[in-house]
Amino acid sequence: MPRNDGNKSQNEDLKKMELTLKNIRKNEKFLAENAGELTPHQLKDVKKHLASKKKFLEETDGTIQS
Repeated sequence: MPRNDGNKSQNEDLKKMELTLKNIRKNEKFLAENAGELTPHQLKDVKKHLASKKKFLEETDGTIQS
């Protein structure tokens, strides 16, 4: 009979957070390369959104023990 892994959901959450941070870094790099195609207002909005997501994930990262 399989044993229940009590840390499974926490480990999955950590993997999701790591993937999200990786995607945010990719998006920031993409924005830097293609900044000329967006208006300054659009750039500001997208950067603000990415920064808030990144800040939340970094603050949450220390609260989950692996």
